Formats: sequence, C-alpha cells, structure tokens
Amino acid sequence: MSTVAPTAKVIDLFSGQEHQTQSHPKVVRLAPELDGFEVLYSNEHGHPTPGQELFSVNILFWALLDDGSFAGMIPWFDELIICADLNSPNKGFFQGYYDPGLDQTVPQVPEHKCIELITAADYFDFEEDDTVFVVQELPDTCGSHAVFTADNFDSFSMSEVFSWRLYSDGCIQAQMINLERVARWPVLVGDDCLVACNEVPDFVNFFQYRVAINIKEQDADTMAVLDQLKSDI
Repeated sequence: MSTVAPTAKVIDLFSGQEHQTQSHPKVVRLAPELDGFEVLYSNEHGHPTPGQELFSVNILFWALLDDGSFAGMIPWFDELIICADLNSPNKGFFQGYYDPGLDQTVPQVPEHKCIELITAADYFDFEEDDTVFVVQELPDTCGSHAVFTADNFDSFSMSEVFSWRLYSDGCIQAQMINLERVARWPVLVGDDCLVACNEVPDFVNFFQYRVAINIKEQDADTMAVLDQLKSDI
C-alpha cells in the first residue's frame, strides 16, 4: 500500500474551472455510518419553511476533526466533504441530520458516534512527523461511483468506489479496483490493486448510488440532467 498521498489538478464538473481547495479543519478519525443516517439540504438559505422541498443523501462517514468538532461526511462533486460545508447556492444549504429510526431531524452528530470517534482516536494515537501514511482505510457502504469523461459527457464511464483512505495529513482519497492488477479475488481493503480515483485520467466527480443506478437504467430525467451538464461545461 502506498504511504504517500499524491496531489492532482481537479476540474469542477459544473464550473469547468480548476477546483480551489478551501482551508478546513483536518480529519483525524473516521467512523462508518451503518444505521441509515442522512444529511438534509435545501436549495434555499435559512431554516426550511413549511412546504419547502428538502433533499437527502446517505451519510458515508462521521469524522473527528483536529479542532475537536464532529461532522458527517459525504461524497460531493469531486471530493469527500463535511456536510455542514453545504452552504452555497451552487451546492445547497445544510439543514441537519436525519435519523430514520426515530423519524426526526437532529442538529448534531449523534452522541454514540462522538464517543466511538474519541475512543478510537485515543487508542490509535500517533506521533505526527513529516511522514504521510495511511491512518484508516474503510469500505464504501453507500454505493458511490467515480465518473470519468474526456469529452464533456458525450461519452463517460463509471466505476464503483471500493474504499476510502484517510492519510495522516488529513487527505482522504477514494479507491477503485484496477482490474489489470488484481492478483486474487475477492479484493480486500488495502490490496495493491486499489488505485486512487483522482489519479486515473479523466476523473471528474462522484455520483451518488441512486444517480448511478438511474444512469445505468437510462432513466429519462437523469439523462436529461446529464445533457444539461454537457451544455453547461
């Protein structure tokens, strides 16, 4: 397994411009979300009003950040983002977390996940130096897909995201299976045949599971959105 987190020039799918990474607290530890929690967001700023349409996305991970705070994380555009960073007209506005078991919205990360993250971070504490290494590698449990195109979606391909690697510098990279490098099946987390999605030529972004399935089934509404993306790039 590589111990170095390489960098790559990433183009924003919607703007066509080079993606500018914003300064955020560093991710220290991840915990998988396995109980169906979702993040809610809207197209309008402020608290949702009666009748206002809300959208939901399955949360992939809960994260402990180096400032001591906690956050849900989802694949969004071309990276794994903190849910609360959904705060712009182009991406939507964060409205909280949804607990399907209780059928209610919760404003903060569930306490049991906070305890899990703190306990694990304390147990696996390490001394930081200039060496960048893999802290965790967790399987993707949301059916995330990486998308590749060289011609503005006139043609494109998708590959299932197999896992996500958290590096000691806070970088998180999605991994996919390189079929030419598979030595044995089944592929396991940490295998040498896994490669970072953003290192593969023509990577543009991630699609959520529901979108990927709709594309595979040639859903008319989803394909119309893709046509609109082609004209906007």
